[in-house]
Amino acid sequence: MTEKASIPYPECTEDVIVLVCEPTTEYGRPIVYQGTTIVNALKDYYSLNTNREKVDVLKWIVAQPNFSELKRLSLVGNKIYTLYTNQYDEILKTGETPNNLQIAQKFVGNGYDVFLLANPRTTKSADFIIRKKNCLYYVEGKTSSGGSALTVRLSEGAKQADRIAVNFIGSPQINMLSAEITNIFIQRATLLRIYLFKKSRLLVINRDMALSKKFNDIFYNLWWCKK
Repeated sequence: MTEKASIPYPECTEDVIVLVCEPTTEYGRPIVYQGTTIVNALKDYYSLNTNREKVDVLKWIVAQPNFSELKRLSLVGNKIYTLYTNQYDEILKTGETPNNLQIAQKFVGNGYDVFLLANPRTTKSADFIIRKKNCLYYVEGKTSSGGSALTVRLSEGAKQADRIAVNFIGSPQINMLSAEITNIFIQRATLLRIYLFKKSRLLVINRDMALSKKFNDIFYNLWWCKK
């Protein structure tokens, strides 16, 4: 495949305009983001074919000066960065922690930096860019208690990113849960990885693992492992 020329992103977001995002039940009101060029970069991300090009987009996004640390939820070694610190601080003062922030906290607790992304009206997008050991990944976040709801959430997530983070809050039948995970990898050829949080513990499930004939046994051992 002939490699495309690098996308000419500007070095910084000096031409800033206001972008109002979709209201969600999670926040109860529209949240205002600054930096339309970040949103345009996400649009480009979905049009690219090679991993190298996509990673270049992610590198550009996380380097933007619009991001600032959400100190309330960051740790000494790993941080959560956001475009709307003041608004999240106001939400956190009420004692509520939105679903995506709960997932971001769990990533941070497992050694990742997390960049929270906008959810614009004009294009599909995922929720996070996560970073560990200089590797960047674009991830959609979902919260589920299992059963048919998990299948729906995984299917939704696979339309937005090739990696999905699931905060699992139920008490599953292990065989059923492993079957649902395998099925979504079969149904969605572009899905590469599922990050599954069992409370604070992270289970990383790759495509090859999920499609293995021994996956049910592998998953059982992962689920009950105490480390």
